[in-house]
Amino acid sequence: MGLTVVITEWGLQSYLALRASNTFTRDDYKDIIRPDVEKLKTYDPLDAVFQNSRFWGPAEDYAGKRIADGHKMKWHNIGPRTVQLVLNGEAYLCQAYSKTSKHLEDREAAKFKTYIQWIRNGNYHRRGVIP
Repeated sequence: MGLTVVITEWGLQSYLALRASNTFTRDDYKDIIRPDVEKLKTYDPLDAVFQNSRFWGPAEDYAGKRIADGHKMKWHNIGPRTVQLVLNGEAYLCQAYSKTSKHLEDREAAKFKTYIQWIRNGNYHRRGVIP
């Protein structure tokens, strides 16, 4: 199936903020994060990697309700949890954050729901695609 992986301004800025705060190293990005994100280019929901709930799963709001079209990719050993939107054959990299509290995760989920709506309305900045 495969997806076009779109980098949004929100996604870029959140990654830069995490990198600036040393949440992950350049090697973590190069050796772990980037190759995992690139797996979206050959996305198959039946692939074992996307069946692993510790790596990939539906995004949920503060009440545990699934966010329509929202998915998250997780890295438990390096900190950031990347949230992305999968819609119409494209994966929009919307935000990345390090889960430090339930309150933070709830706030990020609320922002994510807003990002989804803005993307549907065409109100987002596309910074590029992952080749």
